[in-house]
Amino acid sequence: MPCLAKSVMPSSFSFTTIGSAFLRVMEAYRQDPTPFTGRPKIPGYQDKTKGRFLLIYEKKALGKRAFKRTGKLVPSGLPIEIATQITWEAIRQVRIVPRADGYMLEVVYEQEIQPAAVNPQLRAAVDVGVNVLAAITSDKPGFVPRLVSGKPLKSLNQCYVRSVQPKLAG
Repeated sequence: MPCLAKSVMPSSFSFTTIGSAFLRVMEAYRQDPTPFTGRPKIPGYQDKTKGRFLLIYEKKALGKRAFKRTGKLVPSGLPIEIATQITWEAIRQVRIVPRADGYMLEVVYEQEIQPAAVNPQLRAAVDVGVNVLAAITSDKPGFVPRLVSGKPLKSLNQCYVRSVQPKLAG
């Protein structure tokens, strides 16, 4: 059975393509270096920790038998098991996302939207401003009206504008 995992990376990636392109460029440089700004360098390789790609496993690439037996997701070709409380029918895909300190596993699933219990007799109001970022009130008994200060945000914005303005002028 073919593995339905996808690695999200450039589709034209191939070492033989990169290597042969580099050799052609070096040959052209040896014949006439004038169109080049400098000697061509060999292509760089991705960093072992920073240069990694997202890996996506569709539902068909997960072990259904192993999930039914153990309740854990098993991506094909990997010696890992992912414990989850989600049913097999709800699962859509598993993503393995590289992070700076390791990998994060994301299980993508579908869930029905459940509307919240709302009383249509109650109302709330929000008044948006600058110095007072938001004034919030409601007619719900016991609700305490709130004022959210916008001065720290306004100050932060002014500081940012002052730091960017000289760069834009110059």
